Amino acid sequence: MTSTPQASHSNLAKRAFHRLSIRQKIVVGYAVALGIAILGTIAGLEIGNRYYQKARYQMIMADEEGGLLSELQGAFLEIQSHQQEIVPLLKQPQILQAENSKLLIHVTETEKLLERLQEFSQTNSQKDLHAFLEKHEMTVTEYFQQFKLLLQQLVSNGKLQEESEARSLIWQFYQNPAAIRFNEFIHELTKFTILVQEHQEQADVAQNQAATLQAQIIIGSILFSTALATVLALYTSRTIAHPIKAVTAVAKQVTKEANFDLQVPVITKDEVGELAISLNQLIQQVKKLLDEQQAETQARLIQSEKMISLGKMLAGVAHEIINPVNFISGNLVHAKNYTDDILTLLKTYKTEIPNPPISVQLLAEEIDLEFLEVDLQKLLSSIEFGADRTREIAISLKDFSRLDEGEIQFVDIHVCLNSTLVILQNRLKKGINIVRNYGDVPHIPGYPGLLYQVFMNLLSNAIDALEEKTKDNPHFLPEITITTELGDLNLVFVRIGDNGSGISLENQSKIFETFFTTKPRGIGTGLGLAITYQIVVEKHGGKITCKSELDKGTEFTVFLPMNSK
Repeated sequence: MTSTPQASHSNLAKRAFHRLSIRQKIVVGYAVALGIAILGTIAGLEIGNRYYQKARYQMIMADEEGGLLSELQGAFLEIQSHQQEIVPLLKQPQILQAENSKLLIHVTETEKLLERLQEFSQTNSQKDLHAFLEKHEMTVTEYFQQFKLLLQQLVSNGKLQEESEARSLIWQFYQNPAAIRFNEFIHELTKFTILVQEHQEQADVAQNQAATLQAQIIIGSILFSTALATVLALYTSRTIAHPIKAVTAVAKQVTKEANFDLQVPVITKDEVGELAISLNQLIQQVKKLLDEQQAETQARLIQSEKMISLGKMLAGVAHEIINPVNFISGNLVHAKNYTDDILTLLKTYKTEIPNPPISVQLLAEEIDLEFLEVDLQKLLSSIEFGADRTREIAISLKDFSRLDEGEIQFVDIHVCLNSTLVILQNRLKKGINIVRNYGDVPHIPGYPGLLYQVFMNLLSNAIDALEEKTKDNPHFLPEITITTELGDLNLVFVRIGDNGSGISLENQSKIFETFFTTKPRGIGTGLGLAITYQIVVEKHGGKITCKSELDKGTEFTVFLPMNSK
């Protein structure tokens, strides 16, 4: 089913109207109503003025035409009156000659008047007048010619004709067909003049009607614009209210059912449409946050389970390592004593028997006896150092494994830091210099295993940053500085700084967010600093801050209270 052009234009107008803002809709409504009122008023004035000007023009033309015709009638009457005065003046030659001269002048003026009328009819497109003048042009011309001839015959060679002869000439002139047609022309001119006067009256009526029409159009446009403004106001209010009701209904349903899959239909592009879009985005954001919170909770749970399992495993490994190490250390004391006795005996043998048998000398040279006497002590000392180092690592692993301890204990911060450094010793062997600026700080109340995890995360991140910078600059000298000091407000400060690649300003505000990481996928989980923040702030009532500058390094400061809350 095809849509008509009117319906298509109507839908297009509706879509365009829905794209406007509420303010624009109101402004458009008032602008359209006011525009129609103004256009109606202007149209009324213009149309009325056109009618008025047309009627006025017709009236002016009719007045001018009537004036000229009246003037022409007067001129013709003047000529006819002079004609009637000729006979009485036949006995007064001097007066007759003077009157004839005046009459000739008057005839000339009348001819000029006729020319003016002819020009007026042509210039102003007065077809009726032009036709009337053309119809009787020959009649008037012949009459004037005959009349001038009569005047010339009455005065011949400066002398008047005899009265009887003059009367005969005048009688012949009156009986002339030209004079008869002229008289008929005079009658028709009178009728034509009356007709022009009627046109004048009609023009006056048309002028009054034009003024009335002008007022009617103005009043009609004002009434129409008022009605249109009312319709637009109702339509605008409905257009605004309908989407608001839809937004309110969805908001109530989402609140009641906690169904974050619902979306508000966006049917306009005004503020209500933006409100609907914002509400949809808010619903999606809440859904996303809930999903992230659920994922975060699950990830934290998994991480916690991993750390607990790791702690148990480390505790077992540490126990299994410490037992043989203790066995080695215990037997190593006896081994050193036995070795000392053997070396003493060997020294006595050399003193008592300076020249031993050849076979003994050969064997001593073969086993390099002098080297063995010196290196054996070094070997036993190295074994003892290795056993002590292994015991130290095992104890650190055992301390680090206490992640599931639920009671607050007094913790030695320096022990935590040193144990963590021992565990990370394998990564620190790559040329990373450790600077310890330990201050005189007391033991603080806290969870040892969780604090181990805090320092492990911070130191591991520092090592990662240093290793990344070392790849780009082989001549770089990596360094980690650990500072502890007693601050104000009963707080212990622990600063862990590096001279690595640093953190960009835009990422510094996100580093404690869950799942945020700048490390490649599969390497960073985005949980380390988030868990660190939770342990310091929520578990210990402390604070953690970050100060970093690109290519210069990063420093984390952990503030831990000396009094448990």
